[in-house]
Formats: sequence, structure tokens, C-alpha cells
Amino acid sequence: MSQSEPQLIFSHESSDGKVRVWQQNDRRWLDFDDGLIQSEIVLNHPETLPSPLNRAMLAGMMFVGQPQPVLLAGTGGGATARYVAHRFPDIKGEAIEKSEAVVAIARDYFDFPTTSNWRLIAEDIVTYVQHCRQQYDLVVIDIAVDQKTPAWITGQNFLQQCRCILTENGHVALNLLVDDAHQFLQYLAVIREVFDRCTVCFALPNYRNTVVLAFNTAPIYLPEEAEKRLPQLEEHWNLEFTEFYHQMLKDNPRQSGVF
Repeated sequence: MSQSEPQLIFSHESSDGKVRVWQQNDRRWLDFDDGLIQSEIVLNHPETLPSPLNRAMLAGMMFVGQPQPVLLAGTGGGATARYVAHRFPDIKGEAIEKSEAVVAIARDYFDFPTTSNWRLIAEDIVTYVQHCRQQYDLVVIDIAVDQKTPAWITGQNFLQQCRCILTENGHVALNLLVDDAHQFLQYLAVIREVFDRCTVCFALPNYRNTVVLAFNTAPIYLPEEAEKRLPQLEEHWNLEFTEFYHQMLKDNPRQSGVF
């Protein structure tokens, strides 16, 4: 089937900037008019997660059991919530998004789950974690400003608050977008200090993003055990865990954390 041209189907501009929704055949995506896709879905296939970054943010599943519950910070269109709700309807979660406009877009254009297991909350994630009384097996933090990770995300105070809302075997997945290797190492050093060096990171080939997984305690499955689980996990989650694992082997020297 031939590909049509991308069509702009919604645009909204506020003091926070411009938000746009595009569609090309059965693909729909969200951007902030900065050249980066923030959320992407395949309309007739909620069981798939087309964004490589969204998939990579779930790589920690190779080291732990199935999460329950989940917190998504920087929800965008809510593609990850849609995927999880379809594949694992028993999983409960909260999705936190600061922008009221983006919250409305997630509901109206991106099929954000309407079941009682998922809540979409318009709030600043900093405020949310300060007052949160819930604990999570997985906290996904995917927030960028001007195509960079804000410095406060890797500040000790925020990271410590994130660790406080984790279950014993919980972990945080962070998407880091930085200018250079020096800044990345600075950010990573703080994450490793807060999480007692129980971390692993891996780059996304052909992307600027680096995913960092930070665990509250030593993972249930250490690397050798995790490797044996990869085929089963790939079938269960429909994600490329083997590729994630081999990238981790390249990017994490021995005795550098989880590896």
C-alpha cells in the first residue's frame, strides 16, 4: 500500500508552545513543533508500541517481574499506557502530564485507556512525587525541554523522592537527552549515587537518547539469569529484549552496576 503524505489533524498553541497531532495512513503521532516525535501509535494495533524509545524504556522488565502498579511521568499522548492496558489489562497505573492541552489530546486522539485501572492526571511530576502515598514497581520518566533533559530530573532531591515511591523491587527508567558525554557522566553519577550504584544504561542506536535504569534494590534477575529469560520475555511483551541486552553488554563495563 502506498504511503500518503502526513496530514496535520490537530494543532493547539498556548503559552507553553505549540502541540500538533499528525497522521499518515494508520500511524498517528504527537510533536511540539520541534522536530521530535513525542508519542506514536498504530491506530488499529494497540498491542504494538512503534516508538523505539518507548520500547527501550521497558527494558528493565528483563531484570524484574511484571510491574504492578506503574507510574508514567511525561505522558505525551499516552502510547505506553495504551500498549500496557491492551497487553496486560490487569496492570494498574497513573500517567502524569503537566499540560492540560496534552492531557486532552491523549484522551481525544491517542486512545488513552478508559478502564478504571488507569488514571490520567494533569499535574507537575515534581509536585506529584512530593505528595504521593502510592508505591510503584516501575516509574518511567520521559521529559525533555528544548530537546534536553531538564537538570532537575537528575537532581538528588527529585531522584530521592522517586526512589521513595518505589516498591522494594521497583525501578526507575529515565530517558536522558544531553549535549555531550561530560554532561551525561555528570547526570549518571548523581543517579548512581542516589541508587547505590544499582544502575544500568544503554544507548539507542541512531538516536541521541540514553536510557538509564535505576533499581531500588538488587534486581531479582541478575544479567546471566536475565539473559535466559529473553526469548520468553520477547514473546510476552512483543519487545526486542535481546537487542537491549546486547547493547547493555556494550555500554556497561563489568562491575559498573547491575552488570
